[in-house]
Amino acid sequence: MLKTASLWKLQYSHWDKPIDEISGYTILLPVPGDLPVFLKIALEICSTQKPDGLVETLVIPDQFVPGFGELLTNWQDKYYHPIRLINPNPLEQLISRYQNNPHNNHWLQLVRGVNATRTKHALLHDADLFITEDTFMKTHYETCESENLACLGVSPVWDSWYKEQGLTHLTATWEMMLNVDWVRNFQPWQHRGHDGEIAGVLHTFDTTLFPQCQTKPDLIRYHQREWGFIHFNYVICTYRWFQKSKTPFEDECFRIVLIRLLIEAFDTDWKYQVPEIDELIKGITDSANPVTYIQPQTRQNYSQFRSKMQTLIESKLLDEEKVSILSDGAVKFDKVFGYSM
Repeated sequence: MLKTASLWKLQYSHWDKPIDEISGYTILLPVPGDLPVFLKIALEICSTQKPDGLVETLVIPDQFVPGFGELLTNWQDKYYHPIRLINPNPLEQLISRYQNNPHNNHWLQLVRGVNATRTKHALLHDADLFITEDTFMKTHYETCESENLACLGVSPVWDSWYKEQGLTHLTATWEMMLNVDWVRNFQPWQHRGHDGEIAGVLHTFDTTLFPQCQTKPDLIRYHQREWGFIHFNYVICTYRWFQKSKTPFEDECFRIVLIRLLIEAFDTDWKYQVPEIDELIKGITDSANPVTYIQPQTRQNYSQFRSKMQTLIESKLLDEEKVSILSDGAVKFDKVFGYSM
């Protein structure tokens, strides 16, 4: 039987036939199909951006969920740029249903998005990232295009192994501006997170990092300081691990709390399988609760989470009602974990 890695290589060995590319950029919105609140957030965030250079936005759910397309139709009325929905094909839907692996899902969304992109550049937006500067995407695109970069990111990679190998130019995937030709110069499977070898050294590469390692350093950049956004990091991954968990799940970085608070603030109409705030609070003392906050490290992590939440609350991105919902929900945890502004 072929190993899984070999199956990926066979199935994703080439891109769809490219079309004539036009100047400008496309926003790729990989979103969790069963958490459409992140679609609504992404549309609202992206609609605040200066439109210079933007041609189209592609909404790319990680799974087909009945009713998702209707929500997009309802919500896109307030979005002033062309939007296309790029649903998973039957194989991708099968993979998502039975593996439910967030890293594979995100890579498949990237592949699907690039196959559908008609512009020379594409921005890979992160579902849990809030952009606070209205010129952020415009500046990001113009910099990448004018300097003829393969990709331009906003943060260095988290894995220190690369720096130890002298690979200091690599960028994290979130909010990465991509030259589409560069992406297509590598086979789709090479962008997938996988075990590979660079200069005789084996390592597990995250999404896009294997191709980045094989690209000239002067073609890849990331901004020297993080600016213009608030990023909570790995929120969707955490939710997928929670879904797969057979035992009480320790929400050590309060990402399940964040999802519930965002649901309360942005979309209470959809039926979400995320515990209510009062249910989550039980996990502070009850180790048998489906979601728990028991471990000492979890307590230490609260301040960082809450500081990011407060930055979002004060960012002026949200209206008074949303600010009130987030603030009131967070206060219930503040008292327990001793947080004060």
